[in-house]
Amino acid sequence: MTPSKNEHEALREILRRAYREKQKVDVTKQWQEEVMHRIRDLGEVEGRTSFFAQFEQLVWRLVPVTCLLILGLTLLLSSVEFFSSYDLAQLLVNHTEEITLNQFFGL
Repeated sequence: MTPSKNEHEALREILRRAYREKQKVDVTKQWQEEVMHRIRDLGEVEGRTSFFAQFEQLVWRLVPVTCLLILGLTLLLSSVEFFSSYDLAQLLVNHTEEITLNQFFGL
């Protein structure tokens, strides 16, 4: 559930008023201790533990690395030739010979 716009405005007004009056308030040591005690009593905040939530975090952490790897490999493959054009042409020309069974078995 999302809070309505009126609730947001009311909360903002309360926070504004508290901010403006912060210098007027005298905070004692006992008040600070009580606040810290209440915070400790709230306990730990439960994190997202579902598989898909953890998988989403992993994916978003790996996205920049993956993009850099793709970019690097693209640059590398565009600058390096696996076959020279001469070797590729020679492969196509020399492949026209057919090996017969006689040649294969030496008959």
